[in-house]
Amino acid sequence: MKKKNFTILGIIIIILIIIVVIFRFRYIKMVSFIDSIEIVDIDLNELKNGIYYGEFGDFLIDVSLQVTVKDSVISEIKILEQSSPPGYEAKEILDRIIKSQNTEVDVVTGATFSSKCIMIAVQNALRGINKQN
Repeated sequence: MKKKNFTILGIIIIILIIIVVIFRFRYIKMVSFIDSIEIVDIDLNELKNGIYYGEFGDFLIDVSLQVTVKDSVISEIKILEQSSPPGYEAKEILDRIIKSQNTEVDVVTGATFSSKCIMIAVQNALRGINKQN
């Protein structure tokens, strides 16, 4: 009986190790992908008044939002859906983008990748780019 329990415990440990390795690999791939995307300045003078929809996400983080542009100014950004670890939503980034009128702003400390995903989603909205995965 003890030998059977030991075998089951060993199998469980091996499965957990495999899960951790796969998760770590996928996380590293996500970080590399998000870091490879260039945040560019958008010429707001070229945009018509209206609401622009954008989304972006990869692995643990996903965001869908709308950006309101009025008189060549980003007047509002609303997150429609967001998937990120609790406490890492980085919603402060919305005010930073509106204040600077630029998609490239300082990230929220501790929520770097959520911040970058939001910046990319806003950029995608204003450039008319669909979700990238």
